[in-house]
Amino acid sequence: MCINLKSLTTDITSFTNTHPGTRRKKIWQLERRFHCGIAGTCFTLNEMHRFCRKAQINTKKSINDYELHINFVTMLGDAQAARPAAKFLDRKYKETIQCFNQANDSEHLQRLWNKAVSQGEVAAAFWSVLTHPQASETLLFEVYGEVHMLSHLSGSSVRIDMQALTQLRQRLPRLKKEVTQSRMALLNRTRQKDEMIEALNKRLNKVLQSEKQLLEAKAKITLLENGDMIRHLRSQVEAYACKLNSANIRADRAEENAAKQKRFAEIAHTKNIHIESQLLMRSAEQSALEIALENTLSIQQGFYGKSDVCQKKIDLDGHSILYVGGRNRLCAHFRMLVEQQNGHFIHHDGGREESPQRLGALLSQVDAVLCPIDCISHEAVHRIKRECKRYGKYLMLLSQSSLSAFTKGVHEYSRVSSVA
Repeated sequence: MCINLKSLTTDITSFTNTHPGTRRKKIWQLERRFHCGIAGTCFTLNEMHRFCRKAQINTKKSINDYELHINFVTMLGDAQAARPAAKFLDRKYKETIQCFNQANDSEHLQRLWNKAVSQGEVAAAFWSVLTHPQASETLLFEVYGEVHMLSHLSGSSVRIDMQALTQLRQRLPRLKKEVTQSRMALLNRTRQKDEMIEALNKRLNKVLQSEKQLLEAKAKITLLENGDMIRHLRSQVEAYACKLNSANIRADRAEENAAKQKRFAEIAHTKNIHIESQLLMRSAEQSALEIALENTLSIQQGFYGKSDVCQKKIDLDGHSILYVGGRNRLCAHFRMLVEQQNGHFIHHDGGREESPQRLGALLSQVDAVLCPIDCISHEAVHRIKRECKRYGKYLMLLSQSSLSAFTKGVHEYSRVSSVA
């Protein structure tokens, strides 16, 4: 047989007692009668199934628990097949084994056994005692006998418990019915009590309201009997009268203020009407003045400004001025005015008839651009702003397309460019 040295070393280390030179017993070294107790006490059915499969023992589903137990007990007598099961128990009850390894004789083991049984740790203590090297034969048979009787007592207890369980199962429907009836009765009583409490609360609220009204009535009667109520009412009337007088005074003052504001509004309206009429007169005068000036320029073929904007003749020193938009009938006068002041005049209608692309070519030839905003499209104005910024040209937006506005723009450019 081939022996695994590593496995053997592990077994020796795990089974070694605290006393040097002694080793715990192997499960296959125990008497056969102990195997039955170990199988029934220290292993569960699932664990026995698992170790039987490892040992290649038949554990089909058709096998019953008793047959499984017999096969497992037979397996424990084989050293090779029982080795994994023994290692499993050593790991499973490691703490208890270490505790029992401290015993030096059978008496000490007996005390540890009794303590473990009282605490319900029968399986761990049973395995620890059977494999302990200091366990005497007497102790082994005594422990085996206790475990054997415990199994009988456990079986008897189980039968009694099963009988009791059967009786309890028979009583369960009746008890459930009784509980349901008791619960319904309790709910009915609770509902009745809740209704009674609600009714009592309503009556209590009515009584409290009645008491409150009674106290108020008693207080009023006392005031009437003592004359205090009449004095109290008189004082209230006097207070209300004072408040009414104060309100009347404030109302009179408010009416006076409203009348003053109304007069101020009428005066302001009158002034506005007068200012509007004067503005209309000034506009008419300005229009008449421009017409007269245009006629004069047409007849005399010369122009020298005498207005506030132009007090003397200026010299444009050959600068070119581009006029974009405006009225075509005034362009002849604008040209004459610019040329008389030593300048060059160029006109573009802003895109009404001429091509908008021509503006770029014209801007490269002129020094300044005048553009009236009342006689040109918004798109043309935006285009002119972009092109002037691009070519770095002087741009002045005129408020209207009149001769006076153009004259003012020319003089403003002359002042800015210092060519006068």
